[in-house]
Amino acid sequence: MRVALARALDHPLCRAVAEAGWEPVPYFITRQEFTHTSPPIPLDTAAALLVLSPAAARAVKVWVTKSMDVVVQGQGTEQSLGLDSGRIRRPQVPTAEGLWEMLTRAFPQGGEFVLARGERSRKYLEHAARETAWRIHPWITHREVPTHPEPTLPSVEALLALSPLQAEYMASVPGDALRFAWGERAAKAFEASGVEVHGVCDPTTVSLIHLLRTFAPTQEVG
Repeated sequence: MRVALARALDHPLCRAVAEAGWEPVPYFITRQEFTHTSPPIPLDTAAALLVLSPAAARAVKVWVTKSMDVVVQGQGTEQSLGLDSGRIRRPQVPTAEGLWEMLTRAFPQGGEFVLARGERSRKYLEHAARETAWRIHPWITHREVPTHPEPTLPSVEALLALSPLQAEYMASVPGDALRFAWGERAAKAFEASGVEVHGVCDPTTVSLIHLLRTFAPTQEVG
């Protein structure tokens, strides 16, 4: 069985798909567009730089030095940063909630923090830090936009939406392919578009593998 997702074949998510017994098919229905903006405050005045996603990491990596404290949301974000430094931290749970918990433990006195994130982020950290000693300065490094012209979808048995915007566009793809969602926000975007969600996983490769393995390779679609 084949599943379409917006990642290159050498990406860890595609390797996870293959480990689950599926064939990954790159399908870039959206793309990341960098904003090329400067940090909201000088990075050397911040207690740490917070990086929410691999796309944000790619956008800010030219600003980051080995002497800078950096907190990343997950392993993929750390790998995209490409920095060999002992000053990089990441939570055990790769979510904004997990990052917030680590931030408050690692910097108990609070301080000024720059948050590198996408335009459509759910803004959890900003809300959690409101009226606290942890002052968050958002740095909008990129935005997700639809790919034009829309790519041709190869023959697949399933579509994996990695973001709400991808789910919105995948909802309109004709056919009876299964719809899988990477996280609850993508699932809700499918549902808001009137499309059935056949499976939802936590945003981890382990959860994705578990989801895909629940669908036998010989399963018929439709």
